[in-house]
Amino acid sequence: MSHRHGPGLPSTVTSVVAPSLITAWFTVAVLSGMPVPSAAAPGDPVVGAWATYRWTSAVREEVPVLVKQDQPGGEPTWTVTKESVTPPPLFVTYAVVRGDAKTYVLQIVTRQTPEGVALAVTQITVDRQSGKAVKSVTQRPKGLIATPESGLRPFRQAAVKGATEDVGVAAGRFQAVRAAHLQGTVWVSDQVPAMGLVKATFPNGQLDLLRSGASGAQDLLRS
Repeated sequence: MSHRHGPGLPSTVTSVVAPSLITAWFTVAVLSGMPVPSAAAPGDPVVGAWATYRWTSAVREEVPVLVKQDQPGGEPTWTVTKESVTPPPLFVTYAVVRGDAKTYVLQIVTRQTPEGVALAVTQITVDRQSGKAVKSVTQRPKGLIATPESGLRPFRQAAVKGATEDVGVAAGRFQAVRAAHLQGTVWVSDQVPAMGLVKATFPNGQLDLLRSGASGAQDLLRS
């Protein structure tokens, strides 16, 4: 809740953004909108690897706002208007939770905080050779629902062309290859487990590596 003061009379402005709307922002901006990179090298990625990113949206959205206007000697009046806001950051963890010689399962978990409750859990079964999705499901209150597949795949340095740069993110500093990727720019390093992605910028926002690990990924749809 925030307070704004008009000409002599204070007004109270209240705006609430539901977690489902936040998840939708991320889904539209990243999962559905991002293009498919080159397929991972044979044998990659490794089961158990994971990487968590902070997604910062560059897209402003209009949300309903309830405004209370105090009146001298009378009851306050209430009006509903709209306000343009930047969505709060989201945290998304990509993990390789299962796999065999032909396919692997890429799990995508979206949260409002790094340790928060999962807003959405999606698992995509990916063909190792082509990088194409064999199956994609998302956890819903009534169970697993087939969904359109996400476009983001693991990157490898050998699959991108560009100059090597020193890149600093929350997870540390990396020597990464900077490469144009359709409408955006990616920084790729084989030092990063699971996705090989240090940072990515797109017209609708930015991904920055927060932390990662070569093992320990948990399969949330089988646990």
